[in-house]
Amino acid sequence: MVEQASWIKTYTNKFVQNAWLYNLVGFLIWPFGFTLAAFRYWDNPWSKNVFWLFCVFFGYTFIISDLGWADSGYYAYLFNQYTHTDPSLKTLWRSFYSVGSGYDDIASPLITFLISRFTSNPSILFAVFGLIFGYFYSRNIWYVLERTTVKPAGFVILYMLTFIFLNSIWNINGFRYYVAAQMFLFGVLPFLVEGKKTRLVWAVVSFFFHFSFSIGLGILLLFLLIGNRRTLYLGFFIVSAFIREINLEFLQSYITFLPEIFSNKVVNYTNPQAIEALSIARQTASWFVTFSITALRWSVYAAVLFIFLVEKNTLNERKDLSSLFSFSLLFFGFANVVSLIPSGSRFILVSGMFMFAFLIFFFSDQREKKGIRLLRLFTIPLLTLFLLVSLRMGMDFFGVMTLIGNPITVLLYSDHVPLIEAIKSLF
Repeated sequence: MVEQASWIKTYTNKFVQNAWLYNLVGFLIWPFGFTLAAFRYWDNPWSKNVFWLFCVFFGYTFIISDLGWADSGYYAYLFNQYTHTDPSLKTLWRSFYSVGSGYDDIASPLITFLISRFTSNPSILFAVFGLIFGYFYSRNIWYVLERTTVKPAGFVILYMLTFIFLNSIWNINGFRYYVAAQMFLFGVLPFLVEGKKTRLVWAVVSFFFHFSFSIGLGILLLFLLIGNRRTLYLGFFIVSAFIREINLEFLQSYITFLPEIFSNKVVNYTNPQAIEALSIARQTASWFVTFSITALRWSVYAAVLFIFLVEKNTLNERKDLSSLFSFSLLFFGFANVVSLIPSGSRFILVSGMFMFAFLIFFFSDQREKKGIRLLRLFTIPLLTLFLLVSLRMGMDFFGVMTLIGNPITVLLYSDHVPLIEAIKSLF
């Protein structure tokens, strides 16, 4: 028995030491399956890197949409232009932040240009997008998982899924904005929770991926100046929910301080044509698509009010989360205002990432507190709707091969049929 126990211990240690090799082989056989295993065994050191690899695989199998509302078509078009026109890096660099060039950011066109020097295959470009996005995405998810006080269970899992789906991997369709969002969270979240100032450099880097994160940096600076003022931020948070009907022309008058390259961009977002186009899009969209963001907001409102009315004393005891909660309230308040601009509703998703990170931390050890059952009954159907709608929207950008294929099979067979279309064809 002693020899048998010794053999088991030796084999176990050998497996742990070579876990990366076993998982790499398993990933090459079935990436999606081993990604599910990564979440099942999230507390193992190899898990987040398996998920990161899947993000790269997802990028390679990403279905580039030719629909007018999808940014991925433009990225592929720009990539194709670079591969055929052969612009110089010097010319490209001079065009950044110049009026009329169309380049309000540096990172995305520079990455696209560099990849075009090595290949003309846009799938490689999106694999690189997945590589960059996936690094920050996986680290943000595991940062939250590793700092929950107990193993996530119950409706905390629903909060965790919401956090994951708020800015999921299929958002490489809008790579510029959404990778900037992951970078901003990657830089600011550890600063708020642990005081890691060096990570704030990534918040600055996010601006070079999408100019709109100058707003995020402004909010961060304001927070640093004012400090933790939960009651003040709550008041702003509540007021912002009531000013969403503000006249956009009034909002336009306050953007003249921006540099011309940026103010022109915002004016384009707030002009009558853009507003009318957004109105038409909302009328033609399914009701559940429109309501999903509203459901997300209501879930946040309910959780915030519950904390202030029922669990305020507990919040006072959690000094480690005080800064995160205050910043989340401030950011969400500004997001409500910015969402008045067409495309500005994306900031609701970014503010939600901070807010749900806080809610996961806060509720992970508060499951049996008085009144939580009522909060569950209210939020579960709303967040379930949000998750289902998010998944449905993601199905436009990946196919069956993303789920059942592997790096070898996708080289032999290209899948250009979105999963939602494949499902519809069965009926």
